[in-house]
Amino acid sequence: MSDSNADAERNDSPATDNHPALLDCCGGLNNVDYSKMDLTLMEAFIKHINVYDSRLCIAVIAILFNPLFWNVVARWEHRTRRLSGLFGSPYLACCCLGFVIILLNIYRSHSGASPVGLILTAIVAVAYKVAISFEGPFTEQIYRERSLRHKHE
Repeated sequence: MSDSNADAERNDSPATDNHPALLDCCGGLNNVDYSKMDLTLMEAFIKHINVYDSRLCIAVIAILFNPLFWNVVARWEHRTRRLSGLFGSPYLACCCLGFVIILLNIYRSHSGASPVGLILTAIVAVAYKVAISFEGPFTEQIYRERSLRHKHE
């Protein structure tokens, strides 16, 4: 067998493939060797965060409270229409609820561009992802109910 034929056979043979297997998206992190990770940057980053700082704790509580608050209030308003009655119109009730949500967000956003601010941003992202998972089905239900009402009119 010539050298070129032997090379061709080796390239076609899967047993001699020296490339590592591709990691799938869901199980790929199981194959990572975390002991070989360089964590010096993360350690330097974490040194700047005081988890016992009362302002940090208040900010984390505000971040977790905000989406819970507006989801609970929005569902309550949808069922009872009490805010609309209190403010005299659904439009004014919605504007006031939006104003309160903005005030809560301003209160929460006190940490600025710092390591703490980055951590709080990550917490915001997770909290809002969870909120959207609850909010999505509720919003879809509202639109389904509305379209059914319009069909019957």
